[in-house]
Formats: sequence, structure tokens, C-alpha cells
Amino acid sequence: MRRERGAGSVLVLAATMMIVVGSLVAATLGAGIAARHRAAAAADLAALAAAGALVRPAGEHPCGAAERVSRANGATLRECNVERGEVEVAASAPITGPLRWLTDPVRRARAGVPPQVRVGVVAANDWLLPVAGPFRLTARFGAAGTQWVSGRHTGLDFAAPEGTRVVAAAAGRVIEAGRAGPYGNLVVIDHGGVTTYYAHLSSVDVAADDEVGAGHQIGTVGATGNATGPHLHFEVRMNGVPQDPASVVPL
Repeated sequence: MRRERGAGSVLVLAATMMIVVGSLVAATLGAGIAARHRAAAAADLAALAAAGALVRPAGEHPCGAAERVSRANGATLRECNVERGEVEVAASAPITGPLRWLTDPVRRARAGVPPQVRVGVVAANDWLLPVAGPFRLTARFGAAGTQWVSGRHTGLDFAAPEGTRVVAAAAGRVIEAGRAGPYGNLVVIDHGGVTTYYAHLSSVDVAADDEVGAGHQIGTVGATGNATGPHLHFEVRMNGVPQDPASVVPL
């Protein structure tokens, strides 16, 4: 009987230790993941704030804006580099709770200055809305959220009835047309150093190497790829860096 009691005590002690260790591991993972998300969100918002300050030379310094926004989001700005109209920042967020002695995770983000006068070979005031029909703007550039791979929204979302015509916002050459993973059916147009992305299309009406004019139909609104409903995801990229499309299209 004594041996059985002793063996039972050992089993209870082992089980208790396993529960404690499991709880510590879960707490460590949870705290680390939460801190990484906070750091990523703060870095994204800090980069956008710094890029906005670049176009206001008489106002706040870009890195000052990045530091202010980082602090407001519970993070610490670790780096801020400004070069030729682009800002790259690094921000860290503390791990809270009993595991705060762990190293704070650091995340980086980059943003560029929105085009002011000309975008590629097209004058900014010559751009068109990419949706030829009634729409509702459901997500703006820079919005933060876990539904986006980068942690922030890289374009504008135009919710519209499925089948609504999607048109080229400016003249250019089609460089991609077809399925593209989370983008679903995608059309990419080169405008001379600047590209536009038209994603989640239900149909694609152009092919690679087609030359299109502003207003030319390139497809129709759909919900293909990573989409919860019919809408057009529209991006403007300059040298591969996403810009705010609201700076060039007439909203």
C-alpha cells in the first residue's frame, strides 16, 4: 500500500509539473505573439506617419512623427532612415506580464511619399476611378488588420456589385493578367515606373502585353482569391512600393 501511495504521489507531482511547464510555454508564446503584432502595427503606422511628414517640409521631422506614433501605439522606435522620398523604420514592443524579461520583438516597415504632380508618364489629374459604376469604399490605404498578409492595407477597396465594369485608371501596358494567389484574378498595368493592381476580378478582359487607354475595360468586379465579398482591390505602386491611390484617383 505504501509503495502504491508513493507511486501515486510521484505521478501527481509529474502531472502537476507538466501542467506548470505547459502553462509557462503557452504564456511565453502568447506574450511573444501579442508583442510581435503590436510591434508590426506600430512600425506600419510610424512609417506612414513619417512618409506623410516628408510632404510637409515646414512641419514635423519624419523621424519625429515616427517616434510620436510609435509611442502612441505602445512601442519604441529603434531606427528611422530617410532616403530619397522613402522612410524605413524599426519599432519594438515590450512583452508584458511575468515574462517581460524576454527580448522585445522588433518589426520593420517602409513607406514612400505619395506622388504629387506626375505618376509615371501620366499626369495625376488625368487618372480615372477604376470602377465604372456605383461603389462603396470599404478599406483605405494603411488600415491595420490581421486579414492582410503585411498587417496593413496596401490599396483601396471598392465594394460594388459583382460584374461591375473595372477600367484602367490610366493608359499603359498590361504586364500581368490571370490568377495570382490571394489576389485572385489580377490585372497589373505598367504606366512607366508606376504600376496599378486590380484584384479579385470575376473576369479578366485583357492579356499580357495589351496596350490599354484610360477607361478601357480590363475586367469585372468579383470575389476571387482572399475576399469576403465582391469588391475591387486597387493598388498604386511606385518602384514596387505601395502608395496611397487616393493621391491620384478622384475620390
